[in-house]
Amino acid sequence: MELILKNGLPHQEKAVNAISNVFGEGSFEKSNRYYSNPILDLDKELLLERIKFVQKGNTVDLEYVNLNGIQNYLNLDIKMETGTGKTYVQVATIFELHKKFKINKFIIVVPTLAIKAGTKQFIQDSYTKKHFKDVCGYGTEIELQVLEAGKTKKGKKFFPSTVSDFVKGSSQNANKIYVLLTNMALFSNRKDAMLNRDDYDYGPEGFHRPVDALKATKPFLIIDEPHRFSKEQKTFEFITNDIQPQCIIRFGATFPTVTVGKGVAKKTIKDYHNLLYNLNACDAFNQNLIKGIAKEHFEPLSNKDDKVKIISVQSKTAVKLNYIQKGNTTKSFELKKGDSLSLISTELEGIIIEAIGTNYIELSNGQTKFQGEEFVNDIYSSSYQEQMLKLAIDRHFETEKINFDRKFKIKTLALFFIDDIHSYRKDDKSEKETYLKNTFEKLLLEKINEVLPTLSVENDSDYIDYLQASKLDISGCHAGYFSQDNTNSDEEIANQINEILFDKKKLLSIKLDDGKLNTRRFLFSKWTLKEGWDNPNVFTITKLRSSGSENSKIQEVGRGLRLPVDENGNRISNEDFKLNYIIDFTEADFAEKLVKEINDELPKGFVITEERLQKVAEKLGLSSDDLFTDLLIKKFIDRNKNVVIENSNQFFDEYPDFAAGLSTGKIVDNNKGKERKVKIRPAQYNELKSLWEAISQKYLLFYEKIENDDYLKNELVGLFKKDVFTDVIISSSRQELNTSDDGLMMLNESSGIQYKIIKRLPYGEFLKRINKQTNIPILLLNQALIQYATSNEIDKDKINEFSVANFVSKFNDWKTNNLAGRFSYGKTNIKLNATALTFANGTPRSEITQGIIGTKFIEGNPSEKYLYDRFAFDSPLEKDNILEQVQEVVVYGKIPRRSISIPTITGQSYSPDFMYVVKKSDGNKILNIIVETKDVKNESDLRNIESVKISCAKEFFKQLTIDGYSVAFHEQMSNTKMKQIIEDVLI
Repeated sequence: MELILKNGLPHQEKAVNAISNVFGEGSFEKSNRYYSNPILDLDKELLLERIKFVQKGNTVDLEYVNLNGIQNYLNLDIKMETGTGKTYVQVATIFELHKKFKINKFIIVVPTLAIKAGTKQFIQDSYTKKHFKDVCGYGTEIELQVLEAGKTKKGKKFFPSTVSDFVKGSSQNANKIYVLLTNMALFSNRKDAMLNRDDYDYGPEGFHRPVDALKATKPFLIIDEPHRFSKEQKTFEFITNDIQPQCIIRFGATFPTVTVGKGVAKKTIKDYHNLLYNLNACDAFNQNLIKGIAKEHFEPLSNKDDKVKIISVQSKTAVKLNYIQKGNTTKSFELKKGDSLSLISTELEGIIIEAIGTNYIELSNGQTKFQGEEFVNDIYSSSYQEQMLKLAIDRHFETEKINFDRKFKIKTLALFFIDDIHSYRKDDKSEKETYLKNTFEKLLLEKINEVLPTLSVENDSDYIDYLQASKLDISGCHAGYFSQDNTNSDEEIANQINEILFDKKKLLSIKLDDGKLNTRRFLFSKWTLKEGWDNPNVFTITKLRSSGSENSKIQEVGRGLRLPVDENGNRISNEDFKLNYIIDFTEADFAEKLVKEINDELPKGFVITEERLQKVAEKLGLSSDDLFTDLLIKKFIDRNKNVVIENSNQFFDEYPDFAAGLSTGKIVDNNKGKERKVKIRPAQYNELKSLWEAISQKYLLFYEKIENDDYLKNELVGLFKKDVFTDVIISSSRQELNTSDDGLMMLNESSGIQYKIIKRLPYGEFLKRINKQTNIPILLLNQALIQYATSNEIDKDKINEFSVANFVSKFNDWKTNNLAGRFSYGKTNIKLNATALTFANGTPRSEITQGIIGTKFIEGNPSEKYLYDRFAFDSPLEKDNILEQVQEVVVYGKIPRRSISIPTITGQSYSPDFMYVVKKSDGNKILNIIVETKDVKNESDLRNIESVKISCAKEFFKQLTIDGYSVAFHEQMSNTKMKQIIEDVLI
């Protein structure tokens, strides 16, 4: 197939004409150098008049018009949203300026190699050349020179040939336009940089420095993706100071920002400079110039907005995990074999790490989780990513069937962004299983087998053939591209890279040149395919990794916004296409953020409302009429109360009450930056040493023996009756972007998808998994299930891992409610080893990481009685405790997180918050106090599981006192001061 470019598209013509209309017949003089562009007459007054005329024709808002200005070069800006054809407009502008004004020396500067490759491919492709020469009637061609990084060689130093050929191209040649394409990294003002060196053996026209040769051509310079080229950067300085183009034309969907104003008037605005055309996202969506967007995510089964990610496995001994909560709050944990995942979250209570492999962990619920994998943090612990893959495949097939039913078919593509490369591509140095690829292929085959029986041979023969070909070669249906692939010599990988990056026509073809069906349509990458890569037929993007970034949301979906082309290469623009954008629940607010981003880019103007005018006037003791007159006379506003942009800084300085927004520095995040270290004060530790060693001793939890097995069996039967065997349904939430009557973007809820999840287990495995997580004898479980089945039918599909999780959860609740008071603690003979505060020999450590005693931090020096030299805390109540001065306290300290391991009947360990050594004022009585802080007003506000843990802690410290070390344990609510607790203990 050949891609067919269309000329005459109104939104693209407007952009091209906006630039050419800035110039007129008398704008240029002929250069006396054959290699130089005509010379632009930089008549600032005339050019600004023309610019305003163009802006008025394109209805550019006054807010942006007031940013106009001309320096010692002419800057022109074109804003076009992602997917609307910026590269086409750039090339069309080059042809138009050459046709009208004989400009034929252009430099295109792009930020990345990927964009460079895409621009090169577009300009050099045969269909592009044919389009501009014949279809558009320009009758000329671009001679493209691509500047590449030079390699240093011994001997002669050759002047860069691309620069030489570009410079020597004659401006008198009506059939040639000379374009130099480069990436920003090569535009460097370092003395040893390729363009700056002057030690070449020969240079064209007597130039020894390439930069001087480029400057002499008086080029027009095009900047792509201007948000990557702020004017403070060295690259931009090099362009303006060394290349000195006559005109800089910036094309972008996003522009850099600048800060203007002072004090409360300080604000951030887009750095537009003579903005001629503003095709923003709202206009692009409203005019159907790009696909619409339908965002979709799954709600977690337990409605808990968090998940666990396996970061790394260390030598089969430990595993590092991240606990990710909604809003991308992340905490890190390191667990070992035998540890419970409840240390991460109570929702994972009862799940133990049973084994650690080279790149995976095995859990007591029978699941194996691999490095890089994420799973939902709920009682089901099911693979959330698997459900996202299934949803993406379903949405893809919905779209693919519609696109196949057309008279001229559209090849439908799907793009997956993943986190762990080796979950998709085999690493020869590792035993790691490519679990993501394997899961995808399994789900794809299942979907094909599901769809095929629903098709009609009479009506769907072509699609049947396509799916049959897909079924015969599942691995051929997908391909991946990752940055490390550039150094991979594997032939198959090389073919995939070529097809994804360079052979767009092949990827868009349903049939190959030899007549075989081309089933490759699922692409995997790790954000490598960003700006510079595009394919118009991407209809589904699935973000299996949560970036958590604050990057432009419109840029994130940008790879899928272009309107599609059919099998003949024709662009389809008369339909309402939708991009399926599938994310995880931690970014559930993606659509809201996208809508806000789109609407925030709309020009707001600077208008003073009547209400604001009256409020400020009242504060200043003036009438609103007098204040209005004063502002008008000083030319701070016009008659319509619009702030005059040129005078805005002076206006806000003189009348700061009109400024809105939060001043710089009002909101700070003390947790940003490197992880702090906190020193342990050795003298204070020595005062706490005996208390610390006592509470660090290992104790076991013993239950009273239940003599009557029938009692326990009947209790188990009762638990099975509590909806243990239920269908598990996961539902997606889908939102579509639409336009309101006033032209703003808005969200509409759309129909999502529901899946019934079936994870059937063999009966014996079902019993074993419950046994592993509860220690209930398998025989007793079997007897209870037999008794349950006499009056309740059990669906075989419901003998699954979800029913295991349901039962374990209900059993833990039963223990909490029925075993209170029926347990005791016993001290072990295990020797005390290294702890969070001490080495194995008992001496104190010099420092610990701040995070394990508190995530929040304030400056200052704690009391000399405090164990640490810094303030670190987790809650306001903890902060108050650290700051509070109590005379009777000898020494006190925050207990490091999870350093004390008190077993509880919930199955989880428990670690309290504070330890105190206190004495009466007469010095006769010394006591040890352990405190659990709960930042709630009453005990009734505590969750049941927290109340049970505290009850267990009370029993533990009673036993510790019986064993010869007296410790008072107290719980502290937010309305209780520490001094009050201490005084109660000392009575």
